[in-house]
Amino acid sequence: MRNRWSDKEADRLEGLDALVYATRTIGADSDLVLWGGGNSSAKVTEKDHLGRELRVLWVKGSGSDMRTATAAHFTPLRLDELLLLKEREMVDDEEMVACQAKCVLEPGAPKPSIETLLHAFIPAPHVLHTHADAICALTDTSDSRKLIRRVYGEDVALVSYIRPGFVLAKRAGEAFWKNSGLRAIILDKHGLVTWGGTAKAAYLETIKMVQEAERHIRLAGGGGDGRRAK
Repeated sequence: MRNRWSDKEADRLEGLDALVYATRTIGADSDLVLWGGGNSSAKVTEKDHLGRELRVLWVKGSGSDMRTATAAHFTPLRLDELLLLKEREMVDDEEMVACQAKCVLEPGAPKPSIETLLHAFIPAPHVLHTHADAICALTDTSDSRKLIRRVYGEDVALVSYIRPGFVLAKRAGEAFWKNSGLRAIILDKHGLVTWGGTAKAAYLETIKMVQEAERHIRLAGGGGDGRRAK
């Protein structure tokens, strides 16, 4: 897995522009996402139409492609209102979609992703979700939990498979808070979630996680035990 990040291009960017750059850099590699797959987000403080400061979650809208995403493909939502759902025991799909729609700040913005709450419930400023081939190769096995532990140790959480929605988002958020040293979350039979204080940090963690998975696969194929180097 090649690191495609360019400081020359990215250092002058901030906020939504930095998010767009990270998104397109992820999307440029088909080993990370295919057309329409994956999503990305950033949490920022902005002013609303009345000049009031509020926390905003910018998340890639439903159905857009990471490879060609522009600022127009992202949806701004009121983060603090989304976070109120975290205290609920259960929210069905219909209620979740309705709530997300009411949290959108700009009329005409893209429909929020079904995985919007996953990005909201992980508190890091930048969150990336990919369907990396190498990660899926580890999870699409009969004993994925044991294999993930062997490759990554205790600082990567594995969330059991469940379709995208409120429950998956809540389980991912709970996994984040249970381990202060957690570096990433793997969604079983689904993909990878990474985060960071900057878009670059989140991207580099994605690349590192995938490189470690690729290394394990190479060693396993070559007769090695595939365990992570100390």
